[in-house]
Amino acid sequence: MGDDGEELLPVVVTPRLRLRCWRPSDAPALSANMTSKVSRWLSSWPDPTPPELALERIVEARAGVSEGWHVSYAIERLADDLVIGGFGGGARDQKLRVEIGYHLAEGAHGQGYMTEAAQAGLSALWSQLPAAETIEAQAHPDNAASRAILSKLGMRFVGERPVFASARGVWEPGCWYEIARPD
Repeated sequence: MGDDGEELLPVVVTPRLRLRCWRPSDAPALSANMTSKVSRWLSSWPDPTPPELALERIVEARAGVSEGWHVSYAIERLADDLVIGGFGGGARDQKLRVEIGYHLAEGAHGQGYMTEAAQAGLSALWSQLPAAETIEAQAHPDNAASRAILSKLGMRFVGERPVFASARGVWEPGCWYEIARPD
């Protein structure tokens, strides 16, 4: 297969979703999914996110997957093969503690897709990053939906600390969660 169709990660299928490695051809969908209602919760994704930046991020993510320190999935809805979000994580320098991040297109909110994807994605991440001992994530204090997802994943709240939102050039509050590798 060519670079665009090559699966660098095992594909994960849930009852309604397919998680597969991001492909360069996903850049327009990723860009379109980053509406202001989505990117406002994401510290590193600007509003708007041009397709060129989406492509750059996909290329970077695929490089991290190839190098073995990152897991990065596009989330496709099985019913129509539409890319509705993303899930991934990793840490280039710190392999024992990795941070996850995720997003879901505005039109897919409120349907349980992110919980379904995150549960499958977290399991895949443990499998793909065997050195990881702890996975952490942060959500804005006002993002109740994301905080609920982290709790459903079994992550425990460990405190608040500021997060630099590079997309906006400001420090913002962050609620941090973590989970230890299951036995």
